[in-house]
Amino acid sequence: MSIAEIVVVDADASSASSLSLFVQCARLAAVSSSTAAIRVQLLDPPILYEAEVSSRHKPRVLDCSGVEYVAAVETALTPVTDAKPRFEFRWSRPKRTLTLMERSEFAMKFCAIEFQATESGDKWRILLHQVASQQQKERKLIDNKRNRVKQLETLLEQKKKLLETALTAKQSTEDCLIQGFCAVLNAKKDEIRRLQDEVELVQRYGVKPTTKKKPAVKRARKATGAKLTSKEEESDESSKESDEDMRTEEEEDEGELKRAKRDAVSAYSQLPANLKSSSVQISSAEDLLSSMDDIIKNEEEVNEATQRGDTTTQVKSEPVSVPQVSRPHEKKARAEQTAPPKPKPAKPTPVDETMDSEEEDILDMLS
Repeated sequence: MSIAEIVVVDADASSASSLSLFVQCARLAAVSSSTAAIRVQLLDPPILYEAEVSSRHKPRVLDCSGVEYVAAVETALTPVTDAKPRFEFRWSRPKRTLTLMERSEFAMKFCAIEFQATESGDKWRILLHQVASQQQKERKLIDNKRNRVKQLETLLEQKKKLLETALTAKQSTEDCLIQGFCAVLNAKKDEIRRLQDEVELVQRYGVKPTTKKKPAVKRARKATGAKLTSKEEESDESSKESDEDMRTEEEEDEGELKRAKRDAVSAYSQLPANLKSSSVQISSAEDLLSSMDDIIKNEEEVNEATQRGDTTTQVKSEPVSVPQVSRPHEKKARAEQTAPPKPKPAKPTPVDETMDSEEEDILDMLS
């Protein structure tokens, strides 16, 4: 509910003249949804006029409903935009009538509103109060807009300062980068020019180009005490290695000796009973080896006799297993002899290897 200023044409004047009137429209409670009503106050100083516009006041010639008619009148009397108004207003003081003429190719009357003058001071007071409150609201809106404009201007100034600072920093950084790049580029150009000059010098006079020598890496020298300690450690390690080699050789020799003794014991255990009884009593490993040599010699003689065809010599053809003794003449004799087909030898008696001494085992088996 606000006051609007409208421009009207004075219908009573002989010549067309315009007047300024002030109009205020207020909605009234509707009885039903098909009806609508507004109260219009028109101020033509110094007189205040009032009128009521409702759906029943709609002319019959209008092709619209009563609600649409009231809405069209209210819109016409409260212009909001600067667009060209739909109606032209004509005001007649003697008749107290406001006529709405539609703007078209020819003037056509839309409606006519009849007002009544009011002499009540309360109506004037209410109207003036509304005008004052409206002005106060508008003043507050204007003040708020001014404050907002000031804030925006302050923000704009700060933004400009920050932008200038950022641009200055950016420019300085770019200048530093460009200077550094130019320095590197100039250094490379100088180096390329120097190398080209050296190459030309070499091509002309055969002089070797001067190349930068790399600095020799200095090796840290050990102190005399450190040398002595390293030599002592090396000598200790070599002595330990020699001791270990000697131990392994002794262990290998002992293993070969034990293996030879075991072979001799197994060979003797495979001898027949008649040879064991006629054999010399053995009391040591040396006696055993000597008796084995005699047996091998007897076998060689028998083989030679059989090859010559001598039948006078009668020897039992029982094979004797010869122990593997590491002697060269025994290996040659074994390679030369051609033994006859051997019968299946008797199973050797197991040798007890858990005794304290190998010689005791041999003596026990011989006995």
